[in-house]
Amino acid sequence: MKDFQIAALPELIFGSGAVYCIAERLQRGGVDTAAVITGGSSLEKSGAWERISASLDKYGISYQRYTITGEPSPALVDSITESAKQDRVKGVVAIGGGSVIDAAKAVSAMIMESKGVRDYLEGVGTSKPSGRRVYLAAVPTTAGTGSEATKNAVISETGAQGFKKSLRHDSYIPDSAVLDPVLALGCPPGVTASSGLDAVTQLLESYVSVNANAFSDTLALEGLSKTGRSFQRAVSFGRDEQARGDMAFGAYLSGITLANAGLGVVHGAAGVLGGMRDIPHGLACGTLLAESTRLIIEKLKERGESGRYPLKKFARAGYALTGDEGTFDRERGWNLLIDQLFAWQELLERSRFSDYGFTAEQIEEAAVKTDVKQTPAELTKAEIASLLHSRL
Repeated sequence: MKDFQIAALPELIFGSGAVYCIAERLQRGGVDTAAVITGGSSLEKSGAWERISASLDKYGISYQRYTITGEPSPALVDSITESAKQDRVKGVVAIGGGSVIDAAKAVSAMIMESKGVRDYLEGVGTSKPSGRRVYLAAVPTTAGTGSEATKNAVISETGAQGFKKSLRHDSYIPDSAVLDPVLALGCPPGVTASSGLDAVTQLLESYVSVNANAFSDTLALEGLSKTGRSFQRAVSFGRDEQARGDMAFGAYLSGITLANAGLGVVHGAAGVLGGMRDIPHGLACGTLLAESTRLIIEKLKERGESGRYPLKKFARAGYALTGDEGTFDRERGWNLLIDQLFAWQELLERSRFSDYGFTAEQIEEAAVKTDVKQTPAELTKAEIASLLHSRL
């Protein structure tokens, strides 16, 4: 077994109705004034917001609510931060998808900094974040990014000079991660599919990563098993609470595994594409996952590595994801994995890059900028371009 180190983890609260413990957690953390960042109207539609706000009032938590849609930009983060500073907030609560959690994570940190968030972004700014922040609780309402378990916040700006970069520090892992399956019961099928495939991508890429370790492998396989048995049910039968719970837990595990093992070419490409055009991150990952997996397996096989460990792991992933209990066979495992991923790809809505305005020239540009990260096979720029063009 090779040496490894494990990143810190947040306090985890899992269960139906778990969101209503937030006010108590804030009080316990010495927070009497909070910024609550949420998504659109789903909390009102479900009736959850009325109970959440009543709980905050009961515990004497003064709060300002901010609703956001889409991925957080530097301007959005700075605007909320300025308001939060004026209110002298001592804690930030995120209740929403990965973008909401990323925004809240950035705000909780920028409250303690003197500059705007752009100055601290990797590859964009020139300042290093201090690591100081106020109390942070993350409550995901979609199962995808695993941001509730990670130390980075992804901030985006689209356009010719667009980017999708991280604000990162070991201290930015939330104090509390609250997984409440009930909050996802009304999540639309398309969002469920794209966010779910983001989680699956993170689990698979971290499992076969060149930086994988015994700890990340164990969690990734469990996550693949949980998401594999419940992905279809969560998409097709959104009120299935057990399926929602499996997906929430799988997404949380994906956040831990990506933080400890890294990701691959799919996320390398998704980051570039997200900076160029307004394409949902989960959709970009989900539409590339099947074809990229097929490509990587074929590349490894071409090099005569059919007996090597990375290929064996791809096969194991196929058995875990499909729940197949047959006798282990590498070829069968690869086919199980690829076939399942292509089948799930069909559940995505508007799954072609052209649906978001990408041209062939832009795809070529994205391929040149794509980093393969911890992908276990060497991919040429031509092969990456072919991969992206296959989903144009």
